[in-house]
Amino acid sequence: MSSRKGAAKMKIGEFVKVCGTTKDTVRHYEDLALIHPIKPSFYKIYGQRELDDFRTIKEMQSLGLSLKTVKKLFEMKSENGCGSQMLIDHVSKELLIQQAALEAEETKIRKKRKAIETLIAGIQQMNNQNF
Repeated sequence: MSSRKGAAKMKIGEFVKVCGTTKDTVRHYEDLALIHPIKPSFYKIYGQRELDDFRTIKEMQSLGLSLKTVKKLFEMKSENGCGSQMLIDHVSKELLIQQAALEAEETKIRKKRKAIETLIAGIQQMNNQNF
C-alpha cells in the first residue's frame, strides 16, 4: 500500500463530493470491484488511486463503454499491468467497436434527418399550392 502514501485520505462523504457523485454509485463500483478503498478501521478510506479509477470509469462511460466492459478492462489492468500490450490492444479494440457503433448511429440519424427535411419540404410545397 505504499502507492497510497501521501495521497489524500477521504471518507466516503468527502470522496463523493470531490467526484460529484453519490454514495450509491461509489458502493456500486465497489461491488463491481472497480474501486478498492482501504478499510483500516470501521470507515473505508479513499485515496488518489480511487479518485483516478473513478475518473477513468466515468471517462470510459462517457465514451459509451458499458460497466461490464470497464470491469473487464480493469481486471486486465490488474492482472497484466497498466501499460501491458494486452490491455492496450483490448482498450483499442473496445474503442474501435464503439467508434463503429457511433458511425452506424450517425448514419441512421442522417437518414432520419434527410427524411424529415423531405417531409418538411413536401408540406411547405403543399401549403404554398393551397394559397
